[in-house]
Amino acid sequence: MSSQARKPPLVAIVGGGCAGTLVASNLLRRFDGRLRVVMIERSGRFGPGVAYATEDPRHLLNVPAERMSAFRDAPSHFAEWAAERLGGIGGASYLPRGVYGEYLRDVLDDSRAHALPQRTLELVAGEVLGASRTRTGIALRLADAAPIACDRVVLATGAPGVAAMAQLPRDPRVVYDPWAPGALSSGGSKGLTLVLGTGLSGVDAALSLSSGRGWVLAISRGGQLPYVHLPGLRAPAPPPAVPRGRISLAALERRLTEHVSIMQGAGYDWRDAIDGLRAVTPQLWAVLGPRERRRFLRERRRTWDARRHRMAPVAGSRLRELLASAQVRCLAGRVLAARSTGAGVEVDVAPSRSGRVRSLTCQRVVVCTGAGMDIRRSGNELLDTLLADGLASPDPLALGLRTTADGALLDSRGDADERVLTLGALRRGELWETTAVDEIRGQAERLVGTLERSLSSDEDLPSNPAGADRRRVSALA
Repeated sequence: MSSQARKPPLVAIVGGGCAGTLVASNLLRRFDGRLRVVMIERSGRFGPGVAYATEDPRHLLNVPAERMSAFRDAPSHFAEWAAERLGGIGGASYLPRGVYGEYLRDVLDDSRAHALPQRTLELVAGEVLGASRTRTGIALRLADAAPIACDRVVLATGAPGVAAMAQLPRDPRVVYDPWAPGALSSGGSKGLTLVLGTGLSGVDAALSLSSGRGWVLAISRGGQLPYVHLPGLRAPAPPPAVPRGRISLAALERRLTEHVSIMQGAGYDWRDAIDGLRAVTPQLWAVLGPRERRRFLRERRRTWDARRHRMAPVAGSRLRELLASAQVRCLAGRVLAARSTGAGVEVDVAPSRSGRVRSLTCQRVVVCTGAGMDIRRSGNELLDTLLADGLASPDPLALGLRTTADGALLDSRGDADERVLTLGALRRGELWETTAVDEIRGQAERLVGTLERSLSSDEDLPSNPAGADRRRVSALA
């Protein structure tokens, strides 16, 4: 069969949030040749995903508008889009996350509307439960629809969910998904809401919940809140040189501390120096062996997150007001146990400093501990199936999936099949910083080239070659 008579290749994108949207938009705009793109999203909402679906205007982006463009070659794309709709904003503005969700919807719609006729996009509301290799591609099994036969699959499912905490009872007043509709409504309660986690999600929860007549206690082991961005659009400092070969966490920490000090001496703020590390964070992560990475997760991750993932200035100012009024309080401690009672959820809390256990009666407990840290307990049936069938394998820390440098999944034997690729949070274990728009945008753009090369090689094969059902590529650890 000639290449002209063949159907256009089909690329299925599993996940309709930010990562999936950026992949689909780049394919529609830049792919060289005929292509059919199918995006599958279980919520049926395409564009915002979980991160940008909030409608609370107090939930702000923690990156200025000028640096949130969907396209690297048009850095002001989002800022200009927002200025046209909202008016009076500058590139240094920190806009509501819901506005960015609208932008992603617009990007997807615009990319679809202006795509060449030979490139099409189909949106499917459904949940993918499994995937299997076929003689000619990949078959996706859906919960309530017929299977989809495709040539390539891009997993854009986002970070794994949070596993249930053994200390907490099964009770509707224990909220594991703070972004579910109504989860953060104050409801006029006069009582206590306990927020587990003091990172950016915990701050967003506190800002929403403090609008009622009750009060909020945010707790984490270190009790450390995120730092606040300086105002204005600041330039990151130059990154440091990356060490050659393996290095200990302590040695790397000394080097980075010295680098920050040098940058401060050159007139940069420490925040600028931290921002400058983004360009080399995957390489810095790579020089740490598995044992040192585990130590980082155990001993330094919260300190890193507080400095690296900072609050918008307006959010920081509002949080300071709430802390000063005691409407929001922050505690370093941990939850020992909890029980359901008629009055609420009774939680035993051990403060880190005093060690004296306190029992708190909470009207609600909201879990904001961040993404799950074990891909083997993701709660995502597709990921569970891929791991169980050996089509995917966890990275050494089980933060995400093992991949090649191009994002192709490595199976349980360490072999790579270019027909299943991923990006974003599922590559955390190998890249660490891979969840922000800047990193996802770059990976989405590179996936276009990867898919072009891969699908082009399909065109060069005979129509039914022996062994074409599974071409292997070199595995890059």
